[in-house]
Amino acid sequence: MKIWLIVLCIFVFLVLAGCKIGQTSKSTKDNNRASVEVVSIMDGDTIKVKYKGETKKVRYLLVDAPEMYHKKIGEQPFGREAQARNREILNNAKDVSLEFDVGGKEDKYGRLLAYVFADGKSVQEQLIREGLVRVGYIYKPNTKYVDKYEKIQEEAKKDKKGIWQYDGYVTDRGFVKSVVKNWRPGEDATKSKSTNANASSTSNQSQNNNKNSETGVCKIKGNINSKGKKLYHLPGMNNYEEVKAEKMFCTEEEAQKAGFTKAS
Repeated sequence: MKIWLIVLCIFVFLVLAGCKIGQTSKSTKDNNRASVEVVSIMDGDTIKVKYKGETKKVRYLLVDAPEMYHKKIGEQPFGREAQARNREILNNAKDVSLEFDVGGKEDKYGRLLAYVFADGKSVQEQLIREGLVRVGYIYKPNTKYVDKYEKIQEEAKKDKKGIWQYDGYVTDRGFVKSVVKNWRPGEDATKSKSTNANASSTSNQSQNNNKNSETGVCKIKGNINSKGKKLYHLPGMNNYEEVKAEKMFCTEEEAQKAGFTKAS
């Protein structure tokens, strides 16, 4: 009888210990990530979040997206697509979390350096897979996922997705805007490739469509705010000069057809 009692006690102890270990493992895994509130999407590799009561910029680790608002080089091809996809992923997520690597949590600009997850899925991986960012800015010891990212990138490159459509556009140092012929800021870079391929049959139409752009008449700024609302701004309106143009329009009708409404 005593032997059976001892065996029963050991069995109960092992069951309870196993549950505790499982809970500890899950807790440890969850504790590696911190849930945050997204404030705005700046571009394809940078966002603003509420983290520990503060609004902080977050620079995605191990990836580099084409520029949107660079002071010197301006917008680059696929910068708009990367920003839009980044916004779509995060705005549709119920939970957004950050995971830090073993190195410093911030860069010299005070930005958080993190892996970003939307409902548990890696945002970096999704952007790499769709050819909207390149694997870059690899600095030890923050290299936890670099091998995985590079493997995904090879597939995107093989399939010529996004930024990989144009030979020579992606380099180890960034992106070469001049490689994407006939592209203009505010345009879909994918359409530029289609335009190049069919230039002979669409030249007259393209000249008519771009006539106002070439003469500098297109001054209406289209902007998508952090909530995803599309607004257009006319010259002379409040803060017109400060508005970051994500698309330019020649007429209000053109802006409205694109789904933009007039800013108040």
